[in-house]
Amino acid sequence: MDKEKNKRDRLEEKTKVKIEKLIEKVDENPYDPQRYYALGCYLTELQSFEQAEELFKRALNVFEGQEDKQALLHYGLGNVFYATGLFKEASVEFKMLNGSKYESDAMLMMAQTELSNGNYQRALAYALTAFEKGNNQTRLDSCIVLGDSFLALGCFDQACEYYDLYLKDRPNDKHAVFMRGVVETGLGKAPDAYFGRAKQLDKEYYSKMIERLDDISKVINKGKQGGKDDRTR
Repeated sequence: MDKEKNKRDRLEEKTKVKIEKLIEKVDENPYDPQRYYALGCYLTELQSFEQAEELFKRALNVFEGQEDKQALLHYGLGNVFYATGLFKEASVEFKMLNGSKYESDAMLMMAQTELSNGNYQRALAYALTAFEKGNNQTRLDSCIVLGDSFLALGCFDQACEYYDLYLKDRPNDKHAVFMRGVVETGLGKAPDAYFGRAKQLDKEYYSKMIERLDDISKVINKGKQGGKDDRTR
């Protein structure tokens, strides 16, 4: 019990120190949007969503009229809204990045937002744009969204293509491995190799997803008919 408490105390102290350092960075130069962004991202990571939202909104006021500097902050605020499930608000922020250097990243987040809302065709449109215009990292991250979207629509060959692209770089991604197995079932093939690999990677995750197979199948069947449902992830 004491060991666990000491571990928690050390983690809390480490977190506190990091936040203080990030705040100091902002105070040293309050006209650098990257410093607000770094602090806001860390607060979001800690799930201190209200603080992160307040910080980004305050920073946007600091850079009022400076669209190039506000762009990064709109992106950060959009991520906060996305993390809290406020997808409509997130979309508003991401759409403000059209034409900015963060446009492809915003397109990817829009794709994830639409995927979360079960709007698979829209998710595809945004994800394909991110894939075509983004850097290598954005292109890679787009692959998983494209795979999920195509699978939800029952387009197994296309889903296979993008999952394979993703797994080529990240072979141990449990979600991609499991969903690749789902694709195999859709193609009339045995999914054992992928399901077995997913189980090795994370037994708890595998068990949860196996229990959801019926729900995933319903999403796919509805997607084939042009319907809308919960996302497969």
